[in-house]
Amino acid sequence: MAVLFDTHSRVVPTWLAAAKHLDSAPGRSARNIVLEISDPLAITAEDTAVMQRVDAALEPLNLTLRTVAGTIFPLDMYRRHKRPDFYGKYKEMLKRGKKAGSWGTYALRMMERPSKDGRGTINPLEMLVQRLRHDGQPVNGSFASAYELSIPEPAIDLPKASSNTGAYADAAEGDVPTYNPAVDGNRWLNMPCLSHLSFKRVADGDGQAVHLTAMYRSHHYCARALGNLLGLSQLLSFVAKEAELEVGTLTCLSSHAVLDVDEWGGVANTRAVLGI
Repeated sequence: MAVLFDTHSRVVPTWLAAAKHLDSAPGRSARNIVLEISDPLAITAEDTAVMQRVDAALEPLNLTLRTVAGTIFPLDMYRRHKRPDFYGKYKEMLKRGKKAGSWGTYALRMMERPSKDGRGTINPLEMLVQRLRHDGQPVNGSFASAYELSIPEPAIDLPKASSNTGAYADAAEGDVPTYNPAVDGNRWLNMPCLSHLSFKRVADGDGQAVHLTAMYRSHHYCARALGNLLGLSQLLSFVAKEAELEVGTLTCLSSHAVLDVDEWGGVANTRAVLGI
C-alpha cells in the first residue's frame, strides 16, 4: 500500500518523516513511498542542523549531501558558468573524473544521449528547457498532454514544440529519461536507481509554474535519499529559472524504499541522526 508524506512543505522534514516511518516498518523497507514537497527550495535553521548530522553520518562513506545532490544537478558549475556553457564544462570534468566501469551520473544522462540517427548526441535537458519556455510553446496554446512514456526516447519525444493543432489547455509536459535500456537492460547491479523524471508546466495563479515528479525503482534513505531530494530541487530550480517559470511542487515516488541503517553504523546511530 502506498504511503503519502505531504504534511511538510520542505525537503528535510518530509524526508525525515519518511525515514522515521521506514524505521518502524517490517524489515525497514516499504513499497511506494510518495513524498510531495510544495516548497522544495526552503531550508530552515532546523533543517540545516539535520543536514549536518546526515553529513557526519555520510563521512565514512566518502559522501556528502552536496556530492550526492551534484550527481543529479551540478549546481556549483551552473552558477559558475551559466547556461549553456556549464553543459560542456560538466562533461569535460566527468571525462577526467569518471570511474572506470561506472555508468556515470544522472546529470550526464540528462545532458547527453545518442541522437536519433546514431551519428551524434543530443542534450535532453536543454531541449526540455526550450520546450517549457513560453517561446517554445505552440502558437495556439499549451499542450494539455504532450506525451507520457515510461522510458521516453529524447531524440523523438523532446523536439521543440511547434505550431501543431489539437486539444490545448494550460499545461505542458516533458520527460527526461535517466534509464538507458541499451546500457542498463542487462544489468542486475550497479544500475541507476532514478528511473524517470516528468516535468509539468501548469497555470499557477497569475503565472505559470513547473512541477517535477521523480520515480525511483530503489531508494536508500540513509545513504542517498536526502541528497537525491536536494539534487532534484536544484534541478527543478534550474529548469524553472531558465524556462522563466515559477518553481512548483516536487513529488518523489520511491517504489522500493529502504532505511539502510548499516551505512550509518547500525540502528542506534541511525536513530540518533534521525532524532528518534
